[in-house]
Amino acid sequence: MSATAQVHITTDRSPVVREDRVLNVVVENDDRLLLTVVEAARRLGIGRTLMYDLLAAGEITSVHVGRLHKIPVAALEAYVARLTATVPGVR
Repeated sequence: MSATAQVHITTDRSPVVREDRVLNVVVENDDRLLLTVVEAARRLGIGRTLMYDLLAAGEITSVHVGRLHKIPVAALEAYVARLTATVPGVR
């Protein structure tokens, strides 16, 4: 699913919007099941190196699709669930 919106950029208080100051923005939901290492790290808010460390330690599972190293979204969700389960008061 995607949505398209127009963003009007103005630098003054003029009610007239020039055509060259209009951006068309398309926002799409990310419903992919497999992410690259960099995408998974970004989604967790960590660096690529730490993501590789977590993969090597078996903290997060990954799969290979041909030569590509991919991380299932479900593996990220399971990792976060395990982290929050060890913190008192967090559900």
